[in-house]
Amino acid sequence: MRDFNSRRLLFDTNVLLDAMVVGRPQSKEAWAVLDRCNGGGDVGLATCGSLKDVYFILSRGGKEAEARETVEKLRELLVIAPMGAEECELSLGCGEPDFEDGLIRACAELNDVDVILTRDADAFKRSKVRAMTCAEYLELFG
Repeated sequence: MRDFNSRRLLFDTNVLLDAMVVGRPQSKEAWAVLDRCNGGGDVGLATCGSLKDVYFILSRGGKEAEARETVEKLRELLVIAPMGAEECELSLGCGEPDFEDGLIRACAELNDVDVILTRDADAFKRSKVRAMTCAEYLELFG
């Protein structure tokens, strides 16, 4: 049964990177929201695709072990949202200009997500799920 006092938050790839790399835009805010998913009442979700992208970006320059450790931390903290044929079909037919954004949108809509956390809220204007930055989220629900 769902606890309606908590929110289900889907983290876009850019926000995961912000949380895990000091100095990125909204790093502090992204970490604060991610921390709320560690027993703070909110449920954080991410897709395998986002974790793959985080790993790829962080492993460049011979930092494979650090990238793997970061993805493991995220995997322990977040629920891995299912991604399959239905999400692909919805993404292809949703009219989003970017397939990856369409996948995030489809995943959010099919998994009862309350908020998509992203730095690119314009990419999700047509989504049934509200999209916002971590700073906006903290201002509303902090």
